[in-house]
Amino acid sequence: MQRWSWLSAMIVACVLALAGRVHAVDPAPADPDDDLSTAPLTIDFVSRLAERSHPILRRDTARIDSATGDAVQAGLYPNPRFDTNNPQVFTGAQSLFNGGIMQEFVVKGKLRLDRAAATKVVHQNQFAYVQDRVGLLTAVRQQFYTTLAAQRRVEILHELQQITQRSLNVGRKLEQAGEGSGIDVLLLGIDAERVEANLVNAEALLQGERKQLSSIVGIPNLVDRDVEGSLYAKTPDFDEEVMQKFVTNDSALIEIARLDVERNRILLKRAEVEPYPNPTLGPAFQYGTTPGSEQYWLTVTFPIPTSDRNQGKIHAARANVRDSTENLNTVQLELLRHVADALSRYRALRAQELKYRKQIIPDALRTMRKAQSGYAEGVFDFSRFLQAQRTVVEANMDNIGILESVWTTAAELAGLLQLNQFP
Repeated sequence: MQRWSWLSAMIVACVLALAGRVHAVDPAPADPDDDLSTAPLTIDFVSRLAERSHPILRRDTARIDSATGDAVQAGLYPNPRFDTNNPQVFTGAQSLFNGGIMQEFVVKGKLRLDRAAATKVVHQNQFAYVQDRVGLLTAVRQQFYTTLAAQRRVEILHELQQITQRSLNVGRKLEQAGEGSGIDVLLLGIDAERVEANLVNAEALLQGERKQLSSIVGIPNLVDRDVEGSLYAKTPDFDEEVMQKFVTNDSALIEIARLDVERNRILLKRAEVEPYPNPTLGPAFQYGTTPGSEQYWLTVTFPIPTSDRNQGKIHAARANVRDSTENLNTVQLELLRHVADALSRYRALRAQELKYRKQIIPDALRTMRKAQSGYAEGVFDFSRFLQAQRTVVEANMDNIGILESVWTTAAELAGLLQLNQFP
């Protein structure tokens, strides 16, 4: 049994190395103008690439330009028009020719209200750009850490594959020398096969995560190598009171909803002044072929608001004000719910990760050391030592999953706060 001691020590050292690689330093972010085939794929780098490359932001910019054009058009005064006022008369020497200019005069500030309402749409589109940018960055950040976690799983399984293969090789040699058990070799072989299958699966999943990150950034096949970062870096702290205040007052979604209320109030005023008629007036001149037949006159026309006083649209506009006001309240409550949900999950995950880092993984390592020592001395059987080894590896793999959730939830919270810098 003493011949197993060096193998056990080697396994312990390798697993300790797996557990101890927890403080990698993030490399300095690269400039988006760098060569994409060689630039380090940090979270800052891919985030800036997404802002520059993703079509959703260019689409939003086009929508802002379109709304700006609509706002300009809404405030333009009506063009004057040529109007003969009377029919042309062609009777030879008695012919009469008429011509005039008519201008509509807009009253009660209707054009000002039209432009004000259209300007609110411009501002809504600007905040929609902010919201889409935040959503894009959140998606990039979450997928980055999902990819980083998948990458770390592959690294752990590669190292575990080497451990199990070495254990299997030594077990076979000991069996051939008559000092080992065939059952032990069989168990070691099963472990090696399981690790091999898990590694194949993890590598396939990693390729899928890389493709998803490339698509979110907006550059297909961008992520064709390892991303650079650390799951073990210090996670950000979030103040619940600050978050609640921000999401209910300053969030882009709140601004969009608030602008919708303001716009509907303007449209209500616009509907209320619509019954006031816009007069159309202008001079006209008549020229006749008969001397002394010239005439001048001024034409004035306007609709008379009798049965139609725009009462239906006024009623609808008032309802729209109530609708948008309640929508604003609904958005505030939904954002508060989102903050409560994400923050509670984040705190629970951080507590769970701390438990793994401070207690579960160290306890698993101590247990494996004792099992290794007891097995080397013939006190414990092989199955107990093998189980202790598996427990350490499984604890580290579980911790990777927890860290992935910690960072993706942190990115979600950063999105709610519309943070430009993360982590």
